[in-house]
Amino acid sequence: MLFLSRLLLAMSAVFLVACGGGNSGSLGSGGSPDDRNDAPGVGGPANPDPDRELRPLPQSTDELAAASCTRGEHLEGGRSYRVSMPSRVDGAAIVFQVFEPRHMDCNTGHPLVLEGHGFGGGRQTEAGTAFAGPIGPLVDAGYAVISIDQRGHGESGGTVRVMTPDFEGQDLIQIVDWAEANLDYLAYAPNHTGFDNLLLGAMGASYGGGFQYSLYTMDPDQRLDAMVPHITWHDLSYSLSPGDGVKSYWGLFLTAAGDGGTQLAMDPLLRASLIEAAAVNVLPPSTQDFLHYSGLAYTCSNSRNLQLLDSPGTGDFSLDPLLQLLAPLTGGGSFIVNQPRGELYPVDVLMFQGFRDSLFTFNEAFWNYQCLQQAGGDVRLLTYPFGHHFFSPNAGFVLEAASGLPTLLGALPDLADGNLNTFASCGDVDAGTATVAWFDEKLRGIGNADDVVTSGQDVCMTLTYGDSVNVPEVTVGGHEFAIEGPGGLPVIARSGALGVVPTLVGLGSVTEEAVIAGIPTLSVTLTDPLAELNQLEDVLLDPLLCNEVILGLLGPLLNPLLCSQTTPPVLSIKGDDMILFAGIGVIRANVLPEVPLPLPIPDLIDEQVFPLRGFGTHEVTLEGIAERLQPGDQLYLMLYGVHPTFIATFSRDLLSIAVDVQGHVRVPLLTADGRTALPAEAVGPSLLPR
Repeated sequence: MLFLSRLLLAMSAVFLVACGGGNSGSLGSGGSPDDRNDAPGVGGPANPDPDRELRPLPQSTDELAAASCTRGEHLEGGRSYRVSMPSRVDGAAIVFQVFEPRHMDCNTGHPLVLEGHGFGGGRQTEAGTAFAGPIGPLVDAGYAVISIDQRGHGESGGTVRVMTPDFEGQDLIQIVDWAEANLDYLAYAPNHTGFDNLLLGAMGASYGGGFQYSLYTMDPDQRLDAMVPHITWHDLSYSLSPGDGVKSYWGLFLTAAGDGGTQLAMDPLLRASLIEAAAVNVLPPSTQDFLHYSGLAYTCSNSRNLQLLDSPGTGDFSLDPLLQLLAPLTGGGSFIVNQPRGELYPVDVLMFQGFRDSLFTFNEAFWNYQCLQQAGGDVRLLTYPFGHHFFSPNAGFVLEAASGLPTLLGALPDLADGNLNTFASCGDVDAGTATVAWFDEKLRGIGNADDVVTSGQDVCMTLTYGDSVNVPEVTVGGHEFAIEGPGGLPVIARSGALGVVPTLVGLGSVTEEAVIAGIPTLSVTLTDPLAELNQLEDVLLDPLLCNEVILGLLGPLLNPLLCSQTTPPVLSIKGDDMILFAGIGVIRANVLPEVPLPLPIPDLIDEQVFPLRGFGTHEVTLEGIAERLQPGDQLYLMLYGVHPTFIATFSRDLLSIAVDVQGHVRVPLLTADGRTALPAEAVGPSLLPR
């Protein structure tokens, strides 16, 4: 218990405190120092873009006078001070901490790195060494760093709108504008346009990763050269509502963490959305639009087809009349799509993601990776056994901690001090050390990041503590397995509360050491063997509760909860709103019983599931997973009716309890070194009855 309590305390410190440019012509993307005529400029760009917009800056209040090469003042280095200024958007306070380089160099100047905290956290005021925000090592290495209280967090004002381009995005642009106007020791170099631009990097985890993508896509001057985002999102609408399910556990957790850490600064639209989702089992489309607007996905694909000046509010919420009565906590929420999609440009990105993270899954990092690779920068993807899953209820955390006990026990003194660097590595790549090496190469043109990021251009896939493989590319799909029961019979899965214990579909076994690493895909047709009972809804519920008389008296309550024709009812006797949760599991050969029954429950790999909502055909990508397999290990498709990540999101159709499942699943099985697909002859039949 002491170990776990220290571990969770340390996790909280990182996520709430430490977790935490367009200059694709940085040294990494635009060339080596030999490609440029001069060293980085200092004191402003020598060859500025003549078309660059000049934006007015409000007066700031600075705790100390800034160091100045031009005036020859305060050049001792190593100072740290607070800055506050009103936002150009709405006058809300923007507060951040400036860390000056340990030793000032007015000849070559200093690159600037921005650092962001986790959701509900705040800026660093002391130069720490956390892997996602190693301000101390960067200051010692010659960087200026600005650590930011994001909007609604710490001392900054305004409401938390989860990195919308209109608010947080504009605040971030203003902070960089301030730095250029006030820190004349910053370094400049030609960017992809040929004009001089600020040498700018960014780092942080979770919310501190999201801010980097917001600045990257919204800054009209394209000043961001290098990024190191950890465990962050691609599309928040997917993060919280994949497959039309609702990650209700994370909605509740983020509400508590957000309002608790920001003194009730969450925007009312967010609170109203989470209450609506918990009540009616659906995240409203307008909320999904709002969340999509706040991520890299808006620029990469705009898959929700947002249009400028769209202004959805809470009008499509079933509970809107009630929510408006609770203003300002839940009433009055709205947003306008004011900013066009950003323009992708080359940027060097070293991204880390956690495989067990059930909030921001591996898939989201992979989509960011794909999008930014197309822009032409040096983009790397690494993973580690770390993420938001430490705050979620799952048996996998206990099993993972037990399997990694030798590593964790050795690191206990560091964990007790809040140092989580033990978790933040992929193979021999330490995230904190890699961050400094990355910025050194990309912003300063010194060293070779590949000396530290030894995975090179491969994707580093962590399997467990101390075990990883470098794969040439991420496998989506893989070896195909039919979904069928014993003797080829149909698979009947249990939905709702009956599915607490998963339905198991035996897939096969491996006959040699292998790894499962990548993104499985699933193609299934779900049919209702009890479909004839659907008429009970018309026979019983509608006449009793949804008739004109009752609706005339209780319509505002009953219509959204039980009688809505546009959203699934909160409770139904029998309908079509069935939900299953699909994942891949493994039974280890060393725990297989000598007799086929009773069957051990497989370990759900990386605690990842994906919702399948409604009868019909589903063609989906499951969440990415990575695990080492030994000869004889047995793979299963696991179909749950309920799952802790979706704790309040399950089928509320009382009699939709059985589902006929037919189709196939493709699983990314690779050789033991992760370099090639596992040969078909190394995939054996099920060792236990299906």
